[in-house]
Amino acid sequence: MAFTVNDLQDLTRLLLERPEWLSEVRRIVLTDELLALPRELAEAQRRTDEHFAELADSIRQLAEAQQRTDKRLSEFERRTDERFAELAERLDQLTARVDQLTARVDQLTQRLDQLTARVDQLTQRLDQLTARVDQLTQRLDQLTARVDQLTQRLDRLTEVTQQLTTSVRTLENQMAAVRGRMLETEYRDKAASFFGLWVRKPRVVSISDIWDDLEDRLSRQELEQLLPLDLLVRGQLSRQQSRGEIWLAVEISSVIDTRDVERAVERAALLRKAGFRAVPVVAGHGIANDAIADQIAQQHVAALMNGLNAGWEAALQRVVSELES
Repeated sequence: MAFTVNDLQDLTRLLLERPEWLSEVRRIVLTDELLALPRELAEAQRRTDEHFAELADSIRQLAEAQQRTDKRLSEFERRTDERFAELAERLDQLTARVDQLTARVDQLTQRLDQLTARVDQLTQRLDQLTARVDQLTQRLDQLTARVDQLTQRLDRLTEVTQQLTTSVRTLENQMAAVRGRMLETEYRDKAASFFGLWVRKPRVVSISDIWDDLEDRLSRQELEQLLPLDLLVRGQLSRQQSRGEIWLAVEISSVIDTRDVERAVERAALLRKAGFRAVPVVAGHGIANDAIADQIAQQHVAALMNGLNAGWEAALQRVVSELES
């Protein structure tokens, strides 16, 4: 068996505790031959003993250091055990936490699987809706194309209708002008028949026949307003109407409107300004609306419509009263 440091330490400790054993150790270590060496060897032996003593002291110090080391090692082991215990407890806690997290992850995984299945269902439904929308879009495109075609046809029809409307209006205006000229001709040719109940010996007079009197008393602008007068009739009042000459400023239209009434009033006023007793008259087949009848009465205009006459007395009285004042 090998002699170790621990064995040496134990031997040193025993020799220090039992000094009487040193002689026996020397006897064992030193043989009889060595003991019989000369005295100088004894001196060397003495120095060796001193070295042994110093060595023993060093060994003692080493033993004390070993004891301190053992004590520190024991403390380190205790602390290490405590730390391991704490770490074990912490590890148990972490393990429990990991278990909880694992359970939570399992729950989340299950929920995710459910959501994934739901998303798959929604995706499938979306695909179906997309296909439906594509079909509807295709139909809408077809309908849009059809609507565009119909719109183009409608635009063409509208254009044609507008052209026809314009043509009809043109024809209506032309017919109205023709009817107006025919009415003017009729009233001109049959002045005695139309106005004989109002004045005696009625006859149509041209503006040119009284142009000198008009030019002396009216401005250029007033003459331009008077010239388009449809018909000018001259006649005599009856005895009951205090006799005297009277003039009729007649505006003729198939359908009498506001403008016809206004023109008759304006042109009769210009004739009176020029010195002629003129009564405003409108003539035609009818009136545009009931408001025209009110306007005729309010402005004291005489009216002839399809052979019927109205407002003559009031219109005449208005003119006579104006001239006398």
